[in-house]
Amino acid sequence: MGRIRFGALLVFFVAAGISSGCSQDGDLVVKNDCQTEFEGYVDDQFVEIAPGDEVTMNVYIGKRALVVGPTDIDVEISGSAWTKKPFVESVTIQSEEKTVYSLVDDVGAVIFQNAHSLQINEISVKQCDSLQFGESLLSKTQVLSPGTAKLIQLEEGCWDILVNYGREQLLDTVTGIPDAIGQVIRISWVPGYVYTPAARSLELPR
Repeated sequence: MGRIRFGALLVFFVAAGISSGCSQDGDLVVKNDCQTEFEGYVDDQFVEIAPGDEVTMNVYIGKRALVVGPTDIDVEISGSAWTKKPFVESVTIQSEEKTVYSLVDDVGAVIFQNAHSLQINEISVKQCDSLQFGESLLSKTQVLSPGTAKLIQLEEGCWDILVNYGREQLLDTVTGIPDAIGQVIRISWVPGYVYTPAARSLELPR
């Protein structure tokens, strides 16, 4: 099951302090239908949800005594997975009802590891039928040191990756990477690396 980091609590409930009133609450179920683990926040609480797992939260909506209180409340969900772009979304929770929110893949992923002895200065991508690479995916102050990896999220299609490495600013290109929504490809790059379908991975993130 997914984990919620808030002490030992897996379900959240805020009880009313006035005995004459009746609290109103609803259940929110966040289900991870992605191929990779989700990390993010649900109603300001950090959660990790493995593929196929779900987290249930009991959300306090309001309180009624002699008058009827609110019947719904908006809860914010945010985060990302390897195969889901970062997002922020508001979900309306109804009193005494269960709301199910499903997380779904919307990109493919390349785990690009620097297996060479020299640092990588820049990584750029382009679609295979495009003539020009985009801006570097590394910031101006960032490098990919030997042994480290970079997550690259890509839309479905065929992609090329340009690598700028070493103090001499050498260039190398990995071509013909066919990424698909929900697919994870692992590349252990060294100069001259050639992509093969064996690089596709069904392993879950660790």
